[in-house]
Order: sequence, then structure tokens, then C-alpha cells
Amino acid sequence: MTLEQAARDLRTHLGDFLDRNRTDGVFHIQPGGPGSVPALTDLDVPELHLDLLPETPTDAQRAALTRLGYQRHDDRTWTHPGGWRLILPDHGSGWRAEQAALRDLLLHDPGAARAYRAAHQQGGRAHADATMRPAALAHHARTVGLTPARQITQLLTPLDAPWMIAAGYALDLHLGHTARPHDDLDVILPRDVQTQLPDLLRGWRLDTPVDGTYQPYVAPLDAPHHQIHARHPDLRGVLMLDVLLTDLSGDTWRYRRDPRVTLPLHRARKVSPDGLPYLTPEAVLLFKAGTAGRDPRGKDETDFQRVLPTLTGEARAWLHDALNRTSPDHPWLTELGSVTPQS
Repeated sequence: MTLEQAARDLRTHLGDFLDRNRTDGVFHIQPGGPGSVPALTDLDVPELHLDLLPETPTDAQRAALTRLGYQRHDDRTWTHPGGWRLILPDHGSGWRAEQAALRDLLLHDPGAARAYRAAHQQGGRAHADATMRPAALAHHARTVGLTPARQITQLLTPLDAPWMIAAGYALDLHLGHTARPHDDLDVILPRDVQTQLPDLLRGWRLDTPVDGTYQPYVAPLDAPHHQIHARHPDLRGVLMLDVLLTDLSGDTWRYRRDPRVTLPLHRARKVSPDGLPYLTPEAVLLFKAGTAGRDPRGKDETDFQRVLPTLTGEARAWLHDALNRTSPDHPWLTELGSVTPQS
């Protein structure tokens, strides 16, 4: 059986979340690991990296995997006697996107594959992955980089509205370089112009997450629903476009999770030297800080540590005040009060 057949079996037996009206099932699946690279098949068995909902498999999902022949090592790792490994990544770690970037490098650069082999023979899989991470990121920056952001900017330019790129890509635009691979591209769109989306994204699949399921997007989407997932086979380097509907009335950006927290739009919206609009980093980090009672995800903690030294004093003070209001016990507060910004 090929990995492609195994992936189809997983969608059939676990269900495909993209079929809509489901609260569980396969969200995404991709080949991975050095064993999936033809030049490195002798190093390890190939892998399938499975984004499954819910994140912790249910008893029914475990039973379905067992019926398919998978043998459980833990909730994240299963093996199949057919000769491959199933990995269920942590959604908040960024590992899946990093592995995809690494595999792309190894598939397209014979020298990188040889270097990976040498590192693997020296210290095993984890050592080889870590050794090649900088090269994989550099390859990703050259071959993908800001391409999704530029593609979406072309599509949304006709909007007569102050839309902007958010989340990880916004931090890349702030830093001036690609800091890590991303799973998706987030954009903020004023709620009152969303009816233009179907024309601007003609030919895209548009879904609205509602009560843990996908429903077809129908404009207008009313509050409290605020999210549209858009997919197109020509969108390169990310799984989807994540449209976040936001109240930008009165030339003011409002934090969706607590509307008391605001920024004047001229401070909230920045534009990169090549014309890509993005949300200011302190507002991005406020989202990444997590909701009350939940620590930041692994990739968000890394983003915070990377971006914190680049924040101006004004930006740090605003983020400190916003976290004091929304998460007064947040661990970032101490660091925000002690870091000297870069000149």
C-alpha cells in the first residue's frame, strides 16, 4: 500500500472534516520524515503527519485506527505493519509546518539530503532535524516566503477598506524576514465589507467554523461568528487563508476578545516597504498571548521571544497595559517590564 492509499483510508475511516457538518475527522494529512524522501529511505520508515480533530483522539478514532492495523505507542505516534509511521502533531507547536519545509528542502537539494544523512548517522533523527532547520528555513524563505501574502494582497487590493495581514505573517513583515514556516495566512477584514468577498475570492472554497463544524460561508456573517476559512489549490505554501472579521469603525482597531482594548487605526495598521498591510506586532502578540486560563502555544511563545526586543517602548507599554486588563497573571508581563528595546 502506498502512503497516498493509506491517507485515503484514514479519511474514509476517520471521516473528512472538510465534508462539513462534522465535529471530528481529518483536517489535513501529508507525508513526512526522512523515510518519505527517496534519497533517504534507508534511514527510517516514511511518515504520515495527520492533523486530526479533536486534537486528542477519541475512543472511536483509536478503535478505527486499530481496525486499520495501526499499533499505538502513545496518543501522538502509531505504527503500521505496512511500513510507515503515523504522527499526530501538536497543533500549537508549529512542528507540522517545519517538517513540511524540511521535507521540501530534502526533496529538492541533493546536497542537503547528504548533509541530513551525515547528521542522522551522527546523532539520529532529532539531531538531523535540528542541524538542518536553518537550511530548511532559508530554503522556505527563498521558495515560499511572502508569496502567499503577496498573492492575497493582489486579490484584496480592490477592497476600499483598511484590511491587513495578521498573526505570524504580520510578524514576518514587522521583522523584515521569514522567521518560520506558517500553517495558514490570517487577514483582518472589516465586517461591513465582507459581502465583496465572494467576488474577490471567486473559485475559492469558503467555509465558516460554526459550533465546531464547517458550514458553507454565506454573506453576511453576523457576530459572534467572525471567521472564514478560504482554500484554493493555487494558494502556495500554506493550507488556507483565514479571514478574521473585525470591527474597524471610527478609525479604531478593537481587540475582538475584549473590545475595551483598542488602538487608533493609524497605529494598528502598518504597511511594509513593498506595500503589504499588516497588524502592528504588539496587537498580534496580544492575540498570541492566549485566552484567560490558557498558556501561549509553543510557536506563540517563540514568536514573543523573537519579537519582544524589536518593540518600541510605546508598543511594550501598550501590550503590558492590555495584558494587565485581560490576563493580569500572564507570564509575559514581567518580561515586558524589563526589556530594553533595540535602537
